[in-house]
Amino acid sequence: MVNYQKYWVNFDRRTPEFRKCLDELFLDIAFSQPGVKNQIRCPCPKCNNFMFKFRNEVHHHVRQWGILTSYKTWVHHGEILQDTSTIDVSDLNKIDCERENDSATYEMLYNIFRGETLGETLRDFANNVDENIEEEPHQGAKRFQRLMRDYEQSLYLDSGISRLSFIVKLFQMKCRYGWSNNSVDALLLFLKSIFPKENSCPTSFYDARKVIRDLGLDYEKIDACVNDCILFRGQAYADLDECPKCKQSRWVKGKENEKDNLRKKVPQKILRYFPLKPRLQRIFMCEQTALAIRWHKEKRLDDGVLKHAADSLAWKTFDEEHEWFARDARNIRLGVASDGFNPFGNMNISYSTWSVVLIPYNYPPWMVLKHSNWMLSLLIPSPKSPGNSIDVYLQPLIEELKELWEGGVETFDVVQRWNFKLFAAVLWTINDYLAYAMLSGWSTKGALACACCHRETSFKRLKHGHKHCYMGHRRYLPHDHPWRRNKSSFDNTRELGEAPKPLSGYDVVEEFKTFEQTEFGNNTKKRKKSEHDKVAANWKKKSIFFLV
Repeated sequence: MVNYQKYWVNFDRRTPEFRKCLDELFLDIAFSQPGVKNQIRCPCPKCNNFMFKFRNEVHHHVRQWGILTSYKTWVHHGEILQDTSTIDVSDLNKIDCERENDSATYEMLYNIFRGETLGETLRDFANNVDENIEEEPHQGAKRFQRLMRDYEQSLYLDSGISRLSFIVKLFQMKCRYGWSNNSVDALLLFLKSIFPKENSCPTSFYDARKVIRDLGLDYEKIDACVNDCILFRGQAYADLDECPKCKQSRWVKGKENEKDNLRKKVPQKILRYFPLKPRLQRIFMCEQTALAIRWHKEKRLDDGVLKHAADSLAWKTFDEEHEWFARDARNIRLGVASDGFNPFGNMNISYSTWSVVLIPYNYPPWMVLKHSNWMLSLLIPSPKSPGNSIDVYLQPLIEELKELWEGGVETFDVVQRWNFKLFAAVLWTINDYLAYAMLSGWSTKGALACACCHRETSFKRLKHGHKHCYMGHRRYLPHDHPWRRNKSSFDNTRELGEAPKPLSGYDVVEEFKTFEQTEFGNNTKKRKKSEHDKVAANWKKKSIFFLV
C-alpha cells in the first residue's frame, strides 16, 4: 500500500511536467501493485473507475479528461484509506485484481443502477446502502445488494470469474443456441460435480433464473378467461374464480378429491405482459443507447429525402400538432407490431400464440430494425387467434401507454446526469391484413374489405365461386390514361369514377358516435345487425387504440 503524491493533478495537462508526473507518480506505482498484470481501473471521468484499461489507454484518458475530481483516495490503485473501518482495502484490491475479466459485468451493473448511484462507484453505493440501517432499503437497493454479493463471490477459488458473470454468460449461450431448461439443469449439475468442492455454481436453471431476475425486465403473469372475455385483474375481477360473462372457471379442473383444496390452483390461460416503463428507462441507463435515441433530431440530415421514419408525413404532422412532445428528442415514438406464430414449429400441432412487439423509431436506421432493440410487450396464448378479443389482452399495454403520454415517467439520463420526464407515443401499427382487422376493428373480409376505399369499395360476387373479387383499380389512374377507356383488357367497361378518399381520423370518430361496442369473448352470441351497423359500415368493434 502506498500514499500517492497528488500535487501535480491540477497542472496544465498539456505540459511535459504533467505527463512526467502522470507516468512516474501514478502509472508506475499503480502498475507495480501486487496482482496487477497489464490493466488497471481508469480514473478518468469517462471511465469512472469501472473500466479496465491498458497503460497507454489510461495515460491518454487522463491527459484528455483528467482524474475524477470526487476520487480523493485512490483505493482502486493501492492507496490506504484514512478510515479503514468501513471497507477492507486488501479484500477490495484482491477482488478488483481477480476480476479483470468481469469488467463487462461490472459495467452492466453500473449501467443498470447508475440512476441510483448518482456518480458514486458501485462499491461506494453498496457500502452506503449497507450502512443505512435506520430504515429498510427500497427494492432497488435490495436487488443491487444481492447482485453485488453475487458479483463479489468467486465461482470457486482462483476461478477468475464471479458467480454473476458465470450465470449471465450461461444465459447468453442458452438464448443463442436454444438450450432447453432441462439441458441447462443437466449441465449445471455436471459442472457442480467437476468444479472444486467449495464452489458457488447454481444447481438448477431455477436457481440461476432467480439471480437474473434481479437484473430487471421481468414479466407479469395475468390470468385470462379461457374464452377471452376478461383478464382477472383490477378490483373488479382479480379475486374471482370464474368469468362473470361466460361463467367458465378460472382454474384448470382436475380429479376431485380431498387434496384439491391444498393444491396450488393452475389458471387455464395466462397472459404474459412485459412492462414498458422499465424497458424505456433502461435505454437511458446506457450511454450509447441514450445518445442514439436522440439521433433523429440531433444528427439526422433533413434533406427532403425519405431515409428515416422522421422524414415521413405522419411523423412531421405529429410533431406539428404536439410541439411539447417534439421539443425533447428523448421522447420516444413507438410502432406496435403484432402477429401469430406456432411455438411448436413444424410439428403437427394446431396452436397459435400471438405476440405484440414495440419498436422505438427514434434510433438511427441501422439500429431501428435490429431485433435487440425491439421490445416484446405481450404473449397471448391460445389454440387459435384471439380475433376481435385481442383488445382484452391489450388492456395493460394501453393503460401504460396512456400513463406515458399523459404523465410520463421519471427517468435518469446518464448523458445529462439528471432525471427528466420521459414521454412516449404510438405513431402507427405494423401488421399483415388479417392482423390489421383485429387491431383496427375494420373487417378485411366481405364486400367492403378495403379499408382505404371503405364504403366505395368496388366488388363483384362470383356466382359460382361464392367469393368476392375486387375491381375498380383503374379509378386511381389519371383521367386521360388510356387504360380507363380500355374495355377489352378488363371487365368490358369503361372506368369514369373518381378515386375514393380514405377516411380521416375525424371521419372515423364521427362514425363511432352511434356505434354499439362489441361484447368481447369467443363464447358470445352474434348480435343481429341494427341500424347502427348500417351506419358503421364494416366496423366490427371500436378499437382499444382509440383510448391512447
